[in-house]
This record gives sequence, C-alpha cells and structure tokens, in this order.
Amino acid sequence: MSTTSTTSPTPPDPLAAEARGDNDVLAWFGGRGWQVPRDVDTWPLARVRRAIGSRDGEMVVNHIAVSEAIEELLGDQWELFLAFAPRRRDLVPASHAIAEAVGMGRGTDDIAERYDLAFGSILRTLALIDTWPDAVESDLNRFWGLDLRDRYRFDEQGRRRLTLRQIHARITHLPADSALAVAMNRRSPTELLLMDLYEPLAGRAHPARPLTAAQIAERKAEAAAKAKALAAYEARRVARGDRLASGLDQARANAQRRMKGTDG
Repeated sequence: MSTTSTTSPTPPDPLAAEARGDNDVLAWFGGRGWQVPRDVDTWPLARVRRAIGSRDGEMVVNHIAVSEAIEELLGDQWELFLAFAPRRRDLVPASHAIAEAVGMGRGTDDIAERYDLAFGSILRTLALIDTWPDAVESDLNRFWGLDLRDRYRFDEQGRRRLTLRQIHARITHLPADSALAVAMNRRSPTELLLMDLYEPLAGRAHPARPLTAAQIAERKAEAAAKAKALAAYEARRVARGDRLASGLDQARANAQRRMKGTDG
C-alpha cells in the first residue's frame, strides 16, 4: 500500500466502498489522501486499543500507541506522512481522519466527547462489544436480524459478512429498551420525563437519574477525599494502638519490678 493522492478531496463514502468490496479507502489529512484498509478488523487492533489509556481515573491518549498504529496502517506511506504531519499534535487528528474514512468517525454527543479521544468511535465500539458481548449479539439479532458471528464469516468473494462499521451503525442507534441500553443503565425519554415530574414534587433528584460528567467527577473527588481521610484515620488508629501497647508493656514491667522488690 504505497499510493497517495493529492487530488481535491471528496467526502468519503464508506458504505459504497463496502458495497463494492474495496480493499482500501482514502483518508484525507494534511492535504493528501492516505490509503488505509477499509476492513477495520484487519487493522492492528491490539495497537489501536492501546491508543487510549487511564491516568488517575481519567481517560488519556497514548500518543506512542497512536503513532505505532498509524505507522502500521500506512505501511510504506509512513515516511511521507511524517513529512506532511511531523508534529505530535498531528497524530490524534490524523487518527480521527482515518476512522472517518472507514465510516467510524468521532461522535458529537457527550459520550463521544469523553470516549472518542483517538481513532474516532472505533475504540468505543470495540469496548461495547468486549464488555457486553451477549447484549450486542442479542440486540443485533432482535432489531436488525443480524448474526454477530458473521463478523468472522466471509462470502464467496472473500468479503466479511458483517463489518465493524455495520455493527457500530446499529448499536449506536438502539432504542432505550435494548439489552445494551439496559446493561449500560441508559434511560428512555419516558423515564426521564417521569423523573422530571418526580423531582419538583419530592424536592430532590430522582435516585435513578443518570449522572452528568460534572456530577461523576464530583463523585470521584468525594470518594477520593473519603478514601484519603479513612487512610489517615487508620494510620492514626494504628499509631495509637502501638503507643497503647507500649504503655501496657511498660506498666507490666513496672508492676513486676515492684513485686520483686516486695518479695525481696
């Protein structure tokens, strides 16, 4: 895979490329089109998965993993890519452009803002399948008549029967009563409306209302503060216990010396 294009970019059409059975698609970045495999399941997904990590409970980008994944995807286009995008800050936008080219670009909602940190929505889709495989399999069959096993099957032309892009498109638009939505504790519009009615009457937030990102951060901060206070208390308790034990040992020793003196 060594061909790049400098012609005027056209919006990618992953659906058409998939229907034609194209092996590669063009990802436009830095004023050029870069060839990448259309079938995401042929990507170096082990490297792609490492593109997002965790630090102090927050999701962060692993730029080294992003760079390694893009290098493997581009193959002998990599050196030319570095000439067009030599900076570290180019890596994440390039990863999103590559994901967009295969129909799995970054989302626009609050969930995407938190989780689609590199390679569009690919990592989020993989995480959903990995975490709730039975729910995903059930929903694909129930709502779309699709078999998740077809992700690993191929037709007579060697084309994958069910692509990761197709799975992403379906599970992104599942109704609120889907198995995946229930597993993720998502709420239907009707449930949210009932919560809206409950709260002014009860004078407090409904206990089942989903937390906002700010509320989640606040809860984490509170939990960390409680854990720190508990650890400090435990350290003081242990210290007091040591001092008490030392005092008791000293009292016993003094008593024994007095008794010896009396006996003498």
